Amino acid sequence: MAARHALVLALGAGLLASACIQPDGSRNPLSRLTTVTVDQERSRGATADAEIQKALPLIDDPVVLGFVNDLGQAMVRTIEPQPFIYRFRVVRDPQLNAFALPGGYIYFHSGTLLQAGSIDELAGVMAHEIGHVKGRHYARLVEQAMIPDLLGKVAGIAATVATGEAAPLLVSEGMNVALQLRFTREFEAEADDLGSTFMARSGYDPHGMARFFERIVAAEDAAIGQRFQIPPYLYSHPDVKSRIQSAVARADRLTVTGTADPELASAFRTAQLRLALLAGSDQTSLRAPAPQADRSLTDPLIAEAERLAADGDRDAALARLAEAELREPNDPRVPFRRGELLREQERTREAIAAFRRALALDPSVALTYFRIGKSYKALGDRVNATFYLEQALRRFEPGGALQRRAAAEIERLTFPIVAQAGLADGQDSPGADTPAGHSQDAFRLADPQVVWWAEVASRWAHLRERIEVRWTDPAGRVAQEEPVESPSRPFVRSSLALDGERAQPGLWRVEALLDGDPVDQRSFRLAP
Repeated sequence: MAARHALVLALGAGLLASACIQPDGSRNPLSRLTTVTVDQERSRGATADAEIQKALPLIDDPVVLGFVNDLGQAMVRTIEPQPFIYRFRVVRDPQLNAFALPGGYIYFHSGTLLQAGSIDELAGVMAHEIGHVKGRHYARLVEQAMIPDLLGKVAGIAATVATGEAAPLLVSEGMNVALQLRFTREFEAEADDLGSTFMARSGYDPHGMARFFERIVAAEDAAIGQRFQIPPYLYSHPDVKSRIQSAVARADRLTVTGTADPELASAFRTAQLRLALLAGSDQTSLRAPAPQADRSLTDPLIAEAERLAADGDRDAALARLAEAELREPNDPRVPFRRGELLREQERTREAIAAFRRALALDPSVALTYFRIGKSYKALGDRVNATFYLEQALRRFEPGGALQRRAAAEIERLTFPIVAQAGLADGQDSPGADTPAGHSQDAFRLADPQVVWWAEVASRWAHLRERIEVRWTDPAGRVAQEEPVESPSRPFVRSSLALDGERAQPGLWRVEALLDGDPVDQRSFRLAP
């Protein structure tokens, strides 16, 4: 009872402070409407996500997380472009629940995955939560002063967890109460409507949403009279019974236009099996014994490959490693080293395949996740880069150099360094629509210059002078590379003078880099 009382007090303090609510329930007259920007949603979601990860036990099984991420991203791809990188978490908890934070952080309780009767049902829950994020419901409710601030809610939970008094189940119950956004019926209906559309676009039967609602109702009916056993999903998703009929009618009208990945249906059952095994243990990830490898077969070839690589003959080194993998396919060191050599040759997709082979053999190595994440980042795939870097972050030594590197990479992926950018003529004249003159995406040799400009996000303002801009001509030669100019905060720019022989007609590319990582890329055509 003491733990429950502490939790209630913490929640109450967080809710009252963050909502500007007086003890009698009235709203503080100083509270007012505010505008929540996309960047603020990212920041608030990231902060809340970090606190939740401290408070709740999360499943970190790579197979389970991989499936949930693949299912979610398949839906998100149907609604691109999106300002957020969506993350999908699994909380170790047997009850039905799912909730979305601003910025694209979506949480499922393991019970939701286990009780879903089909992948279509789980897709219905997934699509509904994506609908809340896509509809920016959190931001819209805050702007209307209709809900407390999210960070204050999470602060109450974090304070309780810090005392060590609250039992895990109680913390989980409290987190559900604290995170209920009390979406209006309008927003719930909008999330259902958007979600059903996302399902159809992704190749899933929208009737699955209604079927899962029916499961929620059955769970609610079974829990009548047991206050703390009512499915937490109902805290933030009320009036489920009244929505089933609407969900069925909407599904009857929709035509499934997409094609679902057939491998995901199999992965769904595998994820359920692994979660069922985890439910009977105190583990958050299954750690199956790695296949035994006879290193006597691979050590000589690995050593020879290292000598060849040191001499600069990477092709021969790769050939030796390929031979080693044929002799002993269960040694994860071999595909990992192949991946590193392939990355050095900028054969990035082949490197990813090699690293993933190593990961399948030994999923406990944090560095493998890190290498895969960095490889996806090199390809410009921010979604997969973030997924694998987050897995590395959870597995690296806490506070170590590699964990700090992973955290820094994730922050740069999550929060764009360049808020907006473009190309312009550099003419400071009336009617100019950019800080560098008039917008253009095509130029002529007779023009004096091409100007790349950007607004650096406030979070990264201290790094703006480290940005370099590379101009590449139609033949692929670097015509110019230099640090940006910073005429006025928060803007930076770089100019390419169109004079001399280097101004060749054709398709040019301009790339802005921070510490070697691309932060903006554009192309333009230069005509005679």
